[in-house]
Amino acid sequence: MRLWLLIGLLGSFLTAQERPVFLTFDESLASAYQLEQAQLNQQALSPLEYLDQKIVIASSYKQHDDLIAALEEKIALTSENAALRYYLGGVNGMKAFGVYRLLALPYIRAMLYNFNRSLQLDPTYTPALEAYIEALCLVPAIIGGSVEKAKDLSIQLITLSLVEGYFSKGFIANHLGDDTEASTAYGRAFHRLEEIGFCQLDQMDFFKNKSLNFPYKIAEVSAHYKISPALGLCAIDYFIAQATPLYTIPLEWAYYRKAQLHLHLNQVAEANLSIEKALSINASFQLAKQLIPNEL
Repeated sequence: MRLWLLIGLLGSFLTAQERPVFLTFDESLASAYQLEQAQLNQQALSPLEYLDQKIVIASSYKQHDDLIAALEEKIALTSENAALRYYLGGVNGMKAFGVYRLLALPYIRAMLYNFNRSLQLDPTYTPALEAYIEALCLVPAIIGGSVEKAKDLSIQLITLSLVEGYFSKGFIANHLGDDTEASTAYGRAFHRLEEIGFCQLDQMDFFKNKSLNFPYKIAEVSAHYKISPALGLCAIDYFIAQATPLYTIPLEWAYYRKAQLHLHLNQVAEANLSIEKALSINASFQLAKQLIPNEL
């Protein structure tokens, strides 16, 4: 099971209005979750098999408390590795974003600790580098954040992956309010994607060592900066095609980005289909409604 696939970016670079909210536990599904847990408890599984199934179920239902506990138990049962520590850091990050600020501090510290520990175990583990860079920017210095450290790590990430490295540089620049530098960094990332013929690649192979939400990130940046919208469409189509209950970003946001990209290409009919799809998932999604072209 590829645990590194299950965690995506910690926060969008965009304004709060355009930032997708992480999926959280839906209380209306509490009975279904409890039923799956009960069914799991009745199976004759090894301790490790049981934990792996518990992790999948908790992740699917976005039950972060149970997921954190299961991951910690798995680390204690087996041994720590970069993927498990990265996964645990990401879940703590999502938990921190979902609770009151006064309650978030332990989760923020656990997030930073686990990302750092992941990189101690494997300094070349790019999903952890990407996530740690963003976390260091988003967290105030008084509780462990450091933009300067994020900058140093982005240089390290560039040596491992030009695309992810320049995306991280763009994230840092945007966080600092330098839109020109952000656009330049993202432009370099897209230039690299064009150089390698991204849309013609085996994209499953391309994304296999990247965070789950990285294709969404490509589309998001493409839509916001109006860079290579055709390439952005390839990324968001892959994101949609790979959709699973383990996703952390609501799927209507993917169709919203797809609609934006179609509009950048003056493909109004295709944009309208994506808007309709977004609204079929979430009828109250105001940003999608605002995209509807006047003539439709």
